[in-house]
Parts: sequence; structure tokens; C-alpha cells
Amino acid sequence: MDVKAAAALSGRTAETIRRWVWSGRLSARKRGNRLVVARADVEALAGGGRRLLSLGEWARLAEAAMRGRRGPHESAADLVIDERRRRLAEVGGHRGR
Repeated sequence: MDVKAAAALSGRTAETIRRWVWSGRLSARKRGNRLVVARADVEALAGGGRRLLSLGEWARLAEAAMRGRRGPHESAADLVIDERRRRLAEVGGHRGR
């Protein structure tokens, strides 16, 4: 498959596929002036062909998983905000809100 098809399959950009090839993470060969890669190799690198979730899909799943649990988080947005704060604290970032 060509780079464009590999990008669509993996949910990544064509540029990411090219970077994988250039870095040696993904083997490819030239067909004319185009790079071609094996579908199985792309699926293995992209997580076995799992579809990536959009932020909205992830938020709905996170909120569904949190229903009925007791804790400080009320929504997926709370999870994202708390995770950002945690990561900033780890690297000594700004204090935020």
C-alpha cells in the first residue's frame, strides 16, 4: 500500500508514515517514485489496526466509565484538566488556574 493509504489505515498523517520509514521503524520499498509499505507492518505499528478515538468519543467513554464512581471528577473535562496539572507539576511548569 502507498503512504496515503497507510496514513488512512493507521489514523496518522502521511508525514508520520514517511517519518516511520525514514527512521527505520517501518520498512518500505520504492515503486517508481512512491514509497510502498506492507499493510501488516502498518497495522503493527499503529496498534493492530485499532481505530483512534476522537476527543468527543473519548470523553463519552470516560464519562460512562466514571458514572457511579465516587471521586473528585465530575466529567471527562475534569480528568483532562487534572492530568494537565499533574504533568505540569512533574516538569515544574506554571501554576495555572
